[in-house]
Amino acid sequence: MSFPSSADEGEPGTNRNNPLFSIHLIFTLIVLSALTACQSNNKNEKKPPADSQQRRADSLLQQQRAQRQADSLATMQKKKAARKKIYLTFDDGPNKGTSNVLSVIKEQQVAVSFFIVGKHVFDSPQQHANWELLKADSAIELCNHSYTHALNRYTKFYQDPAGVVQDFQQSQEKLQFNNKVARMPGRNAWRIDSIRVTDIKESRAAIDSLHNAGFAIMGWDIEWSFNHKTMTPDPDTALLLRRIKNLLDAGTTQTPGHLVLLAHDQAFQKQPDIETLHGFIRELKNNEEYEFVLASKYPGVK
Repeated sequence: MSFPSSADEGEPGTNRNNPLFSIHLIFTLIVLSALTACQSNNKNEKKPPADSQQRRADSLLQQQRAQRQADSLATMQKKKAARKKIYLTFDDGPNKGTSNVLSVIKEQQVAVSFFIVGKHVFDSPQQHANWELLKADSAIELCNHSYTHALNRYTKFYQDPAGVVQDFQQSQEKLQFNNKVARMPGRNAWRIDSIRVTDIKESRAAIDSLHNAGFAIMGWDIEWSFNHKTMTPDPDTALLLRRIKNLLDAGTTQTPGHLVLLAHDQAFQKQPDIETLHGFIRELKNNEEYEFVLASKYPGVK
């Protein structure tokens, strides 16, 4: 006598060999699989993988760092633009004192322009050697201060406008300046953009002629005077610094916020005077309100 197995017992719907049971089982598996997939997707949406979160955090940090750098650069540029500009210029070189001035400039690392007299380049081997030193220094600027310096006969010189132009062009051609910034010998005259200044009216025609020939003529706002007998500069640099500050603060320079300072190479031949130059430049350099700028960067110079 045989007995039915457990698979054969019970209700028809529970019989594993029953087709309905198979369909029910397959449907149940499909539903469970779908529910599991939905739960998995929901988890993925709520919690991205750890490496994705890290990438987003890194990207945000990079953006914040870049913004801080941009803001810092903009602030620095704004402060720099707001600084008052000092154009330190030395006339009449190359001559005695030129190499001393150049050494100070190199040590202090400031922008300086030298207004060169063409004839002085060829007057002696030492002057020519100084000229070569000046040319070799790319940090400074060389500008035209005529060829003959009027041979110090200024009245006669300025009576001949065509001769003045020829004199400057001779220097320009022989020395190959890379700019056309010029300074009149023995005259504080300006012809830059809208600035038209003539200190001695009899010189006006000659100065106009030079400007019409394409030269930007730069005078000066203040001079560091020197004793022409002893060849020593005025030692009262504290007074000179106060005058510079007063001119800039009052906006009474030719261009407000820009000051052209005239000095002369030959005033710095002795060691005490060289030290005075060091100290003077250091005072200006350490003042955050000021910035040294080359003559060719003066507003309106083309």
